[in-house]
Amino acid sequence: MRLVSLAVLVVLLGATASAPLPAQAPRDRQALTLLRDSLSFVRDTTALLAVEQREIDLARNRRDDPMTHLRLGLIALRLGELIGNRHWDDAYGEFEWAAELAPQWPWPWLGIGLVAGRAPNKAEGFAGGLFALIGEDRHRIAGEAFAKAVAADPSFTDALREFAVVAREATLDAPLQQALAALRIGMASPLTWEGELLLERGRLERLAGSPDSAVVVFRRALQLGFRPAMAWLELARTYPLTEPDSTGIGVGGTAASMAAYFAGASSDDDEVMTLYRRDLEPIAEDSLLTPLDTLVGDARVAWLRAFWGDRDARDLRVSGSRLAEHFRRWQVARQEFRLAPFRRRYNFGLEIFRSGERELDDRGVVYLRHGEPAKRIVWPAMRRANTTLALDQTYGSETWHYRRPDGDLVLHFLAREDQADFRAVQSVFDLDVAQDQLEFRASEVPGLQRLLFAGPYAQLTLREQERLRGRRSVAVATQSDSWERQYETLLSGRVQWYAAGVEAGMPLVHLVYAVDAEALRAVPGRGPIPVTLRGGFFTPAGEAVATVDTVQYVRRPEPGVRQMAFRAAVRVPPGDHRVRVGVDLTRRVGAIFPTDSLRVPDVAGDSLELSALLIGQRGQGLPWAVTPIDTAWLDPIPVYGTADSVTVYVEAYGVRRGTEHTVRISITRQRGTIARLLGRGKEAVSLTERTTLDGEKGKIRRTLALGGLEPGNYVLEVSVEGEGRESSRRRGLVIRE
Repeated sequence: MRLVSLAVLVVLLGATASAPLPAQAPRDRQALTLLRDSLSFVRDTTALLAVEQREIDLARNRRDDPMTHLRLGLIALRLGELIGNRHWDDAYGEFEWAAELAPQWPWPWLGIGLVAGRAPNKAEGFAGGLFALIGEDRHRIAGEAFAKAVAADPSFTDALREFAVVAREATLDAPLQQALAALRIGMASPLTWEGELLLERGRLERLAGSPDSAVVVFRRALQLGFRPAMAWLELARTYPLTEPDSTGIGVGGTAASMAAYFAGASSDDDEVMTLYRRDLEPIAEDSLLTPLDTLVGDARVAWLRAFWGDRDARDLRVSGSRLAEHFRRWQVARQEFRLAPFRRRYNFGLEIFRSGERELDDRGVVYLRHGEPAKRIVWPAMRRANTTLALDQTYGSETWHYRRPDGDLVLHFLAREDQADFRAVQSVFDLDVAQDQLEFRASEVPGLQRLLFAGPYAQLTLREQERLRGRRSVAVATQSDSWERQYETLLSGRVQWYAAGVEAGMPLVHLVYAVDAEALRAVPGRGPIPVTLRGGFFTPAGEAVATVDTVQYVRRPEPGVRQMAFRAAVRVPPGDHRVRVGVDLTRRVGAIFPTDSLRVPDVAGDSLELSALLIGQRGQGLPWAVTPIDTAWLDPIPVYGTADSVTVYVEAYGVRRGTEHTVRISITRQRGTIARLLGRGKEAVSLTERTTLDGEKGKIRRTLALGGLEPGNYVLEVSVEGEGRESSRRRGLVIRE
């Protein structure tokens, strides 16, 4: 960073001789701009103090010269930035003096706004009524000053730019519409289309709810070639807010937003890359983001593609959806959950969560991670009557409920000290809510109705359970992220997944699902019904290894049919995985099933491994043609009658061609201890044989009669032993009368 010498500053100051009032000469305005730009490079405070003293000496004879006071104001402003103390006050005073002498000039008002917007909240040396500048009033004062500057000169780009920044950053009483109107007027001519000003206007257009206009402005900045990485990022943030497309997200919800995002990510603009990281910090831990700090160019783009791709797959969404939703959430969070410009204070021992977030309150943190809750209750203010915390004053209480297949989240937020700072608390009884309100809306908060109307002894246990659920909900909500599909009508059905078979050298996983026939009958129309199946497979670390998104058209169920079953297959690499599956008939009717685990065998390895056990009834279950002459049968619901026969199919991997193995198949009843001791009924079906397993996979197919077995729950087990190795698989089935 270069330094500006004392001699250079003296030359600059000497060149700023005053012009006759009332107009401010263009050369004077240019000189002030040059001085401000030069001062921004100064680090030598000793030289700068000497320059200030020289100007003070000269000012004694120029008290009525506004240019003198503007020069002094700029010098004091820079000294305030470097060393603080009384210089902020000096700067404000000089600019105020200049404004009294030349209120029709834009520069004095620009200076007042700069001091108001940049002085620290607790700067030393502030006098009299200046503080007013403390806290939320700083943005109001700055905004009013910048408004006067652009009123004096609508094309004054310095003031327009600063006006836009303060309007964007203000949390209370932001002059958003005034600043936006000023920019629209001031930028009517292409002469004012400078890059930074275009970017700021685009941000204001977006914040004001005009994303289409913002897109136009950002594209204009991109055409000018000004910081293209920043323009691409802003476009990526804006496309999802435009008119919705078929995804319900926005015209840039997929292709346009993704293209802009990754175009910007390939840049090496350090400031822009910091913003890319900042966008991710609320939903990802630092340890996860560490690789992003070291990657450049195409490698960074690849990492970001994988980051968002994993979330698309986990949430069962189309590619690019989660990225677009993230930017939509940022827009809402900045509008509804912004922190006031005060420093957050924590009460030791009372908080169950400390975000470290400087821009958003705890509601905003949760919203960025999980989006809109299924139920949001804003409780009427009550003032301490029901809270267990020692509060002098509260400003609001909220309860959020997220419905999730992997377990609902119930979260409570309380604004204790600041109306713009809601903190997470562990219990509904930590909120400031009247008893009658709790009782009136008890049915809307899971578990609350039972708790409120339980007896005194049961309440003790239930309250502790409620607090435990609250702590768990906060932990999950602040350590994970999601975008769960929500349906007006939950689809009844069941999904099973089985790893068996090989395709193109990779293991196959069969997704077998049954759908309630009544739901199918309710779909409007007469023709085949589209049933959408979505699935994702992930490593324990959350990396997506395979996905499936398919639509199957099925016939309408015949009268008397209770369920209809379907099958889909997907190639999945070997290993231990997590599985998520969803089925829907329409946007309003569907179901997401709880996440579960799956072991996919290594079909090409040397170790003896077995596939999943496939059970079904010939002619009634779902057929899977293993080879042109071999068929396995799969049932999504393994329930059979005592007179039925079932086919069992399993594959053995890692066997040598022509080797003999012992195959054992058994069906054993799951019974209580007493029943087992009494030895009631037939206990099991068993089969043991020696057989030759040929090929890279040994196929084992047997038909078992269930006759003579009592109704109940059973376990099917198949084991294969040979060459000093053994492997086995188990699964359950139900036998009824």
